[in-house]
Amino acid sequence: MPKKQKEPKDTILVVEDDPLSLKFISHVLIDAGFETDSAADGQQCLKMVLGKKPHLILMDINMPAMNGIETCRRLKLDQNTRDIPVIFVTGNIDDETLEAAFGAGATDYVRKPVSRVELLARVRSSLNQQNAIKKLAEDEKLKGVLETAGGICHELNQPLQYVLGAIQILMMDVSSEEPIYHSLDSIRASIEKMGQITRKLTAITYHRTRTYAGGLDILDIDRSTEKP
Repeated sequence: MPKKQKEPKDTILVVEDDPLSLKFISHVLIDAGFETDSAADGQQCLKMVLGKKPHLILMDINMPAMNGIETCRRLKLDQNTRDIPVIFVTGNIDDETLEAAFGAGATDYVRKPVSRVELLARVRSSLNQQNAIKKLAEDEKLKGVLETAGGICHELNQPLQYVLGAIQILMMDVSSEEPIYHSLDSIRASIEKMGQITRKLTAITYHRTRTYAGGLDILDIDRSTEKP
């Protein structure tokens, strides 16, 4: 019996300039089953996040060079990183600071000194919320794909059947030794292949894409009919 593949772990980027806080937070997350990366300040975070694409960012507000609020604001302005949830870790929970934090795009915050229970609860809540948003977006994409596929199949099925029937009748009146017979048979095979594609379109259950010429993402029909 083949071994069941392990589910990939969510990766959390911890942005913290205090080594002790970084060590504690990372230990709690790793112990809970998460993967972690770390950055010492906001500028390093911005450089790392594009390559790492973490599932969530835990970030201190008060840091040298670039504070957490400014870093979060820049993350939210970039379409490549704006959907990554950001949770601030801060000892400043006055209204002005929190208003600025949420205004910059923060998802939540955790108070310092950090409580293990609170930290994990906030992290899991944000990840669950993000997964729900992603699923909703995927469902909307799939709905659009199914509506388009249904329309294409409806419009193509009848003319395809007509052409296939006409080719088959022509082949009955031609000797298999004649060159035109093989040309007609090639046309028949191509039409049947088109029919197979339309049947696959009606069996789509997931929205999966592949990169086509010029970097364009197009629907991957084969992968969209298979379980992930």
